[in-house]
Amino acid sequence: MSYIYEFIINSASYLIMAYFVYSILGRKRTISIVGLSILLLTEVINLIDAIIYGMETKYLIMNSIAYILPILIAFYAFMRLTGGFPSTRFKFTGKKVKAISSDIQTKYTSTFWAYISIIGSLIFGTLAFFFIEEFTKYIIIPSLFLAFLFGVYVVITNSKVSSEKIILLTGKNKDKIYQYIIPKNKKKVIISDFYNNPNYIVDPIGIVILLLDDKKIEKHYLYWIATGDKIEVDYALVSEITTLVYKDFLNVFEKYHYRSLTVQLSRMGKAELIKNKLIR
Repeated sequence: MSYIYEFIINSASYLIMAYFVYSILGRKRTISIVGLSILLLTEVINLIDAIIYGMETKYLIMNSIAYILPILIAFYAFMRLTGGFPSTRFKFTGKKVKAISSDIQTKYTSTFWAYISIIGSLIFGTLAFFFIEEFTKYIIIPSLFLAFLFGVYVVITNSKVSSEKIILLTGKNKDKIYQYIIPKNKKKVIISDFYNNPNYIVDPIGIVILLLDDKKIEKHYLYWIATGDKIEVDYALVSEITTLVYKDFLNVFEKYHYRSLTVQLSRMGKAELIKNKLIR
């Protein structure tokens, strides 16, 4: 029965830890993947040692279920939750460039996973304390504690987000601006939610975090159709806007790159650039 407990606890703990690292590193999966791979390699080496020392077959199987299978399950679940397994790369001017995800994890979804992280960390941390032995306990419990703290941080931060919007820019010089207001209970936003024409490429180019004077936050996710053609939009999905408080900063956004801007909006409506970070 202890092997079943360890299988459940390890699977959930590894997934929570991987997602925690992914979240704090700006939704980059590399470190989480490397970490899970190192854990898997360690457990495989331990299994090989057990085989060399003549461990009985039934115990080899039980150890594999308790220690190796949870890492594989956590890896698969993590990859599915964070956009799936990579399959293709876009090619430009002879160079391979990593595809930038066009999907958006909304406030609703990030808050949901934050609560999962908080509750899961408490439950599986307690179970790990009582049922996990040896050094694994001292890896899992501190990691789950950090995941718990991060979950609390996300919940508090998201409580300050008053709205989320898609800002769709069209034209080679970003001449036209459209907005799509993300519903509060929407789990995920994909391009077809606000623009549905396969003849044009819609590039995700960044996010603007707008700090309002009432300590609330607006999040604007920017997309760009960089073409000289006249673009037809569905006004049932989006509305055209003529002003944007950070319009003077739009020139920093480029195709094939994703940038994060933090902009402070004063009571007089003036925008001040606080932070400019290239994500990828």
